[in-house]
Amino acid sequence: MIRPCVFSLVCSALLLQGGEGQPARAPSENPRAEAQVVISTLPEAVVFLNGVRRGTTDARGRLTLTVEPGTYTLRVSKLGRQEVQRRVRLQPGAERRLVLSLPPLRDRAERHRQQGDAWREQKLFARAVAEYRRAIALRGGRFPRARLGLARALLALEEHEEAVRQVRRALAESRTPLPEAHTLLGNILRAQGLYEEAIREYRAALRHAGGFSPEAHAGLALALEEVGEIEAAITHLRTAIAQNADTEPILYYLLGNLLLTADRLSEAIAAYEAYLRLAPQSEMAPAVRSLVEQLRKELASQEQR
Repeated sequence: MIRPCVFSLVCSALLLQGGEGQPARAPSENPRAEAQVVISTLPEAVVFLNGVRRGTTDARGRLTLTVEPGTYTLRVSKLGRQEVQRRVRLQPGAERRLVLSLPPLRDRAERHRQQGDAWREQKLFARAVAEYRRAIALRGGRFPRARLGLARALLALEEHEEAVRQVRRALAESRTPLPEAHTLLGNILRAQGLYEEAIREYRAALRHAGGFSPEAHAGLALALEEVGEIEAAITHLRTAIAQNADTEPILYYLLGNLLLTADRLSEAIAAYEAYLRLAPQSEMAPAVRSLVEQLRKELASQEQR
């Protein structure tokens, strides 16, 4: 049996820090049921639906998203501007147009937090750490959201103990549950090889998030894989894919790896092909194409026996 090299997700930017622009997405089996939301705001504003990054507005400040009907929390952010959040209900076949104003940001602490996010997205983690610490200091030491960003940057720098300390401080400071904090603890523990403890944190994150957390589902899948619970890992990774709405092609690659481990060749091929459809120009694409060709030959050989 062919076995690929398994890629781990980069914890500092796991899932929710996707690429720019509207991501490719799979065709719907029932296109009439889909709805559209058209956002008009400033250029290069980042749009999130239910915490999942769905794209960046173009030079005209527009982004059109095609989604399943339902109720969503829409968040729009841009460096140096106040974030805007709206609750949006979309009926089947409906088109909702939203014109959103992003006023200039006057909160210095929030400005440093946003800059920390920007540096972290560019993988300039040491700079990100400095910005987050400035933000926390300006808030008198109480800024849970900045602490979580700081913890992600510290994790990327492999400063695990300090990352854990910052997450625990965020939990202590917050007046409401923080599912992201438990997910981040899971990421840190998984990076340290403490898989059972990581699993407990991911499950806590999902409880607090009402089951909706693509990052927690994906992290849980990777931790379950490490302890040999392959079928459960496959289930959680499929859930992560569904909740991410095809914004993270790497999840299909990881799903292919799990399915291959479970000797489910045809399903593994389908997962790898989904990855290639969404990320045809990625650095991994040539290797994945080669792997698919080999798997097809192996599957044909099995069928002839």
